[in-house]
Amino acid sequence: MEINIYEAKANFSKIIQMIADGTEDVIIISKNGKPTAQITRIAKKNSKRIGAAKKEMEGFDITVDDLNSIEIEDFGL
Repeated sequence: MEINIYEAKANFSKIIQMIADGTEDVIIISKNGKPTAQITRIAKKNSKRIGAAKKEMEGFDITVDDLNSIEIEDFGL
């Protein structure tokens, strides 16, 4: 999508929402008929939360299957 700078200024919130929603991947802003700027979505960074406690869990003998098999009764509730 390409729009002129006047339209971009008047509809800035809508433009940002279109990018955020994924309605538009790239919006080109033109000044005097010449493409001048581009608005794109910022790529999400990968979270490093998975495995963050790996070192603290060393020595524990537990698997994902063990975690999936836990029942509420196991907590005495």
